[in-house]
Amino acid sequence: MKSADPRVKLLWAVVCTSGAVFFSKPWWMLGLTGFSLFGALLFGADLVGLTRRLKRFLPVLLMVAAVQVLFVRTGAPLVVVGGRVLLTADGVWRGLSAAMRMVIIFCSGAVMAREDSRRVINSLIQMKVPYVFCFSLFAALRFIPLFGEAFAQALTALQLRGVDLRRVPWRQKLRLYSALLVPVLAETLARAENLAAVMEARGFGALPQRTIYVRNTMNGRDWAAVAVLLLVGVFAVRFYYAS
Repeated sequence: MKSADPRVKLLWAVVCTSGAVFFSKPWWMLGLTGFSLFGALLFGADLVGLTRRLKRFLPVLLMVAAVQVLFVRTGAPLVVVGGRVLLTADGVWRGLSAAMRMVIIFCSGAVMAREDSRRVINSLIQMKVPYVFCFSLFAALRFIPLFGEAFAQALTALQLRGVDLRRVPWRQKLRLYSALLVPVLAETLARAENLAAVMEARGFGALPQRTIYVRNTMNGRDWAAVAVLLLVGVFAVRFYYAS
């Protein structure tokens, strides 16, 4: 399924993220997390990169889970110190659910990051999405790595001037990062201005409709995957609210 149509992957991402928003019961969230991890493996996501990103955001995951664990007081008490309830069953489950939601979002992002952005844009156009929205999405996807590259170059220039970021305290490091944002944003705005000039020179928006050079076609396997995802989504919502 690595070469599946982008519309199948988009539908899978919508099903996973929608379930992460609507589901709140712990066992359903656990099943949805397993479904997301299986889908990420099936659609050929970069699991090494996904694991690396999860490790990078591990403090955020722990902080989100800790907030739920400490401030939710409903459910059976688990830890009581001096007559004061510190941990409850609902707090633990909600903390785990919050962490699992972020894992689901990362899985969806990992699958779509491996897909060619031009194929995604062409699929959206074939789904009758306005071309202006599709082009804006394509431009945003192209500017994200450029923004990261510009920020990395600014950090390299800072280190070449003798600044060892590993020895800089956190407060000064935050000041350095905030100071680097100004030239990086200036360079990004300059590139956006050049892009706007090129678009105007090529007559962007002069015609009401645009043609597609390469059209994405869905085969029988893609349609079967769409049917399975729709059935899974419908039955999950039905049984979730019935339980």
